[in-house]
Amino acid sequence: MARPLHWLEISADYRCNNRCIGCFSVLDDGGPSMSSREIAAALVTARERGATSLWLGGGEPTLRKDLVATVRRARELGYQRVKLQTNGMLLAYPEFTERLVSAGVTEVNFAIKGARAETHDRLTRTPRCHELMLKGMAEARRHALSLEGDILVYRSNMAELPDMVRQYAEAGLARFNVWLFSATDQGDRDLSQQVPRISDVMPFIVQALDEHPERPADFISSLHTPPCTIPKSHRRAAFHAADLRLWVQNPGGYGFFLEESPIEGGHYLPGCAGCALRKDCGGVRQDYLAIHGDAELAPES
Repeated sequence: MARPLHWLEISADYRCNNRCIGCFSVLDDGGPSMSSREIAAALVTARERGATSLWLGGGEPTLRKDLVATVRRARELGYQRVKLQTNGMLLAYPEFTERLVSAGVTEVNFAIKGARAETHDRLTRTPRCHELMLKGMAEARRHALSLEGDILVYRSNMAELPDMVRQYAEAGLARFNVWLFSATDQGDRDLSQQVPRISDVMPFIVQALDEHPERPADFISSLHTPPCTIPKSHRRAAFHAADLRLWVQNPGGYGFFLEESPIEGGHYLPGCAGCALRKDCGGVRQDYLAIHGDAELAPES
């Protein structure tokens, strides 16, 4: 019997109007892509397995001509939540956001790379990206959508993390997911210098949490950081991908549970078997170990 789902994530293709450092998304129509028919079939199959929440990713999902139809069909099938993961640029245009809201989008996750335009636009390699994202946030907030931030942390922007949380919380974002940049699937490009050490990033995550004690316990989720690398006092930020029961559907019929992705982790040290935190730990990424080693990992008895 197939494992029941809560979330379905559809990454229909890898087109994007950003050129972010370290991302393999493309600007043109080349590359693998799911047809509207394949998307519709995935929606039905996931609902039959119990999914009630839909996550639309990519690439950049707002470039899909069938996005509004996909959202509308998902709501017709009974999906209660429809989350759009986006760079937010097209949401700056009121009529576009209005169409998505009318179709049934309930929440938006904004891809954030800096507190300031200088940093954000440098890492997205897209002029005015920050300006348009802020306008997109304002439009989404005007429609009372639930808003979150997906902060991608590079070595070069990690010191801005508390500022990012502070600034975008003031802009209406209720939660933040902190992602560590991965050098997985970068081909012959050496981007290892962009991968930050967990021990260097963690003080900034702790600072961001401490600056907002009034926020819920899950105000910040720290992805790609095994719980043993998070101070005991702040383990409310630990993230366990398997808890989402999220199935990712990619082009070419390729699907997997989120926790099976090498970008999430999946590797354990010999000492991890007896760790008291093991049941809630997704492991560490192989690319991280290759760059920084395992000295930061400390299984607990």
